[in-house]
Amino acid sequence: MQVKIKIPGYGECDSEAPIVILGPNGSGKTQLAQRLAGENPVSAISAQRRIWVDDNLPVQEEQQLRQNVRHQIDRWRQHSWIPTEEINFILSNLIQDHTNILTRRNEEAIDLGKPLEPVKDTRLILLQGLWNRVFPNRKLEIGGFFPKVSRLDAARPTGPYLLRQMSDGERTVLYMGARVMMAEQPIILVDEPELHMHSRLAVEFWDEAEKLRPDCRFVYVTHDLNFTLSRRRAVLLIARSSEAASPILVDQIPSSVAAEVLGAATLPFYARRIFLYEGESGKGFASEFFAVWFDGDETFAMPCGDRNSVSAAVSGLTKVGVVAAEVIGLIDRDFYSDEVLHAVTNGVTVLPLHEVESMLCDERVVAALAEHFGKDPVNVWNEFLARVRKEYKGQTFNGVVARRVRSRVGDLLDGVFTGSQVVSDLTASTKNHTARLIALDLPLKTETMFAEESKRVTAALVSGGEEMLAILPGKHLLSLLRDILGLSDSSELTSLVVRSLDRNRLAKGDPLSVLGSKIEAALLHYLPSRRV
Repeated sequence: MQVKIKIPGYGECDSEAPIVILGPNGSGKTQLAQRLAGENPVSAISAQRRIWVDDNLPVQEEQQLRQNVRHQIDRWRQHSWIPTEEINFILSNLIQDHTNILTRRNEEAIDLGKPLEPVKDTRLILLQGLWNRVFPNRKLEIGGFFPKVSRLDAARPTGPYLLRQMSDGERTVLYMGARVMMAEQPIILVDEPELHMHSRLAVEFWDEAEKLRPDCRFVYVTHDLNFTLSRRRAVLLIARSSEAASPILVDQIPSSVAAEVLGAATLPFYARRIFLYEGESGKGFASEFFAVWFDGDETFAMPCGDRNSVSAAVSGLTKVGVVAAEVIGLIDRDFYSDEVLHAVTNGVTVLPLHEVESMLCDERVVAALAEHFGKDPVNVWNEFLARVRKEYKGQTFNGVVARRVRSRVGDLLDGVFTGSQVVSDLTASTKNHTARLIALDLPLKTETMFAEESKRVTAALVSGGEEMLAILPGKHLLSLLRDILGLSDSSELTSLVVRSLDRNRLAKGDPLSVLGSKIEAALLHYLPSRRV
């Protein structure tokens, strides 16, 4: 139903889409919701709600029941911290309403002298239907004033149990469903809709509730970012204070990043820094390393896939403004050309080395590892350089040169295959691309690039320092260092580094803490500080 809603600090919002007002605890979002309720026809569901159902529901006149419900709901407008206690009155009202309709239909059948179609649309029946869709293995028996629930998936027949024996999730679904069915205003405002429900249940329930009341527009007030993202059609707002809300443009964030970053409960609200890097969650050294490098709650670190995803995530989160934290990204140098790396998004830093593993081949890190294994740091470093220079000859050397040339050629081709070259006529589009490719003179350029990159790789090998770590793949260098240190697998080396940096698990006086301190001092040359 299209309903116009006045939102403090935002203005009028005229559509059928639900609205989600997002804000951390203490942001003033409940007070903002109270102001919204004061300016619009709202049925409000308080975050402070008693969902305990008595074994025997009250039997009162329908008018008295409604007055009791309204009194509880209206109290939220002035005293949001006081729990509302309307659940028993609401259920009793639904049962009475259901009974009255059945009685009238029966009287009509008697007067007309013929059977009528069965009743399928009382609010109680619709509530039971919602329950059955959310809990298909639980039957809600609520036709009388002694409601119960029966298990349909029990291994052996069991008797029904009372509503007071329900789980918190079951009671919440019953309460919320009843409140939605009893809403008398065109706007249903729900404070903390996810309370006492696990994330999947909350999404399923409110999807069903919205379908059940197409005549109403839903407004959700929440601090749960995961629930916020589940309302795909919603107008998303963030509570800036108790007096104003402003829009969130979540579509500016890549969906996978939004699901991970914004789905991390309230952490991004309280983090002072969000750090995004290349990689996959739970996979590879980078994920394991950054989980211990940033070991405080003030930094939220997350892998975002490839270079483009990191750049898009940093740009999107900065524009959206959901969080007050500093948003920074880190991408590997890899085989990318200088032109590409110089054009990265603001807020994204290029690691001056080939990849994260390359940091462990830094001379200072190597020295710390050598000392830890009781070896001479100078001898280990010199042996490492000699091994690298011996390894990178012939085909191995040419492979690095070719990868660097391939990256540069790819950049040139990206410049050819642009949207501006495509027109409505296929022949013309073909000629446009062909002409651009001819103009590139790729064979000659490729020959020149091979010469340039060969010279660059040679210089990197000669220098043996940071330039070498920037040009040569770090994983391969790490395998060479592993052998020199006497380890059988690179994972032994990476695990040792991670353990030495894990300050939350190291016992006082652990020898690994000495190694960790030295490695930390070396890596601060490449990375942000571990604590803000």
